[in-house]
Amino acid sequence: MSDANQVEVDFEFIVESAPDAVLVVSAAGRIVRINGEAERMFGYPRIELLGQSLELLLPVRLREIHAAFRDQFASDPSIRPMGVAGCSLGCRRDGSEFSVDISLSPTASGSVIAIVRDVSDRESINQELRELTATLERRVAELARQTKILESILNSMGEGVIVYGQSGKLLLVNPAALRLHPALGSMRERLDWSSVAGELGLFLADKLTPYPADELPLARVIKGEAVDGLEVFVRPPGAAEGIWTTVTGRPLRDGDGNIAGGVVVIRDTTALKFAQGALLAGQEAEGKRVARELHDSVAQDLCCLILEMAQLKRELPSSLGDRVELQKRKLMELANELDCVCRQLHPSVLERIGLVQAVEQLCTDYTERKGLQTQFSHGETPVFLPAESELCVYRVVQEGLRNVLRHAHARQAAVLLSAFQGGLYLSIEDDGIGFDPKTVDGKARLGLVSMQERVRLAGGSICVHSAPGQGTRIELRVPLLAASPRQDSSETIVSTASAS
Repeated sequence: MSDANQVEVDFEFIVESAPDAVLVVSAAGRIVRINGEAERMFGYPRIELLGQSLELLLPVRLREIHAAFRDQFASDPSIRPMGVAGCSLGCRRDGSEFSVDISLSPTASGSVIAIVRDVSDRESINQELRELTATLERRVAELARQTKILESILNSMGEGVIVYGQSGKLLLVNPAALRLHPALGSMRERLDWSSVAGELGLFLADKLTPYPADELPLARVIKGEAVDGLEVFVRPPGAAEGIWTTVTGRPLRDGDGNIAGGVVVIRDTTALKFAQGALLAGQEAEGKRVARELHDSVAQDLCCLILEMAQLKRELPSSLGDRVELQKRKLMELANELDCVCRQLHPSVLERIGLVQAVEQLCTDYTERKGLQTQFSHGETPVFLPAESELCVYRVVQEGLRNVLRHAHARQAAVLLSAFQGGLYLSIEDDGIGFDPKTVDGKARLGLVSMQERVRLAGGSICVHSAPGQGTRIELRVPLLAASPRQDSSETIVSTASAS
């Protein structure tokens, strides 16, 4: 075989092996040669295409336009690579259309070699991308609109909102949060749990102990805990006064349920604390006034009546004297009940004999008059006890024993009073039926709420342990602060632990 023939064979092999359709078109626009891929692509057998006009492979609506283009190209032929003129449309034998890209190479004889590539898949992908891009742009625009609405809401809120990532980096701090915690403005990089309490001035209920790092609402939320109504006293470094805040927080989770950060909402409750303190002080003052009036009027009249009946008994015959004695005893019982009411309205016994003796007397009264075997014990207590702390502890003992008598069906109760670091510790325990704090009825809950509010205003903490059939134990800690109780607060915990 001659070299020329070998070149022809090699060329034929290359054309037939090409992954794209190869067509040789004469100067008159007739197809003179095609490869196998052109047959497959357009669906025509080779014999049907040879000698046909090139426009046969185009949609009917484009054939006239393409003929004019072909004449223009013939007048000034040049190599046109793929992608220069963009995608065109091809038409298969069955009439279906598809996107193609074409390169043109003129030859010395005046014919043109056209290489055609099916790009319908690429066009389909491009169309999907365009649609996805349009959808994404719409969603971004909607997100931007919603973000503006959210920012407007957050900026107008009176409560402080802090959003932070898993590493502690602050993601969002609204103006109210900056007003409550100005130091947050310099903590944009990352919250350092070991120092954030000192930098923000966060304290426990005693207003003296910095908040422990692992108990901070921010730290607890990032661990996956939910925080509800946690009270924190805030006094920034260098500030003479402080404020009370209530913190609520929830962890933020990603689509897989993993913790991705946290959000806390902070409310300034200082005004509420003063209002609650004023209300409690008003109640105590009114109770004191009513107790004094009962003592000075009704109690004195009862005493006079008892003395007159004693005198009357001596002057009457014995048969009538016994009846008078019976009525005199009823009056004495009434006088004792009135004395109990006066002590409940205003425990003046605190002023006379002090907290320890007053609580002991109260326990003795429940044993002797109420039938509840109440054991009292105490450890060392401070010599000086602020009136606010004494009153808080005494009122809790009153309410606690009253609840035991009314709801616990207990035979015995134990009251323990002692000192702990910087304050008083009180425990009230009974052997009653116990209860589930989550399902306690309204009256019993009212008693618990009363104790909790009083302790909270005294800057202390109260924990109620109970479970059905296991009795109840109330534990109270109150700091010995001379400040007015209306300026204080506490954390209240109600658990379902056993009263062991």
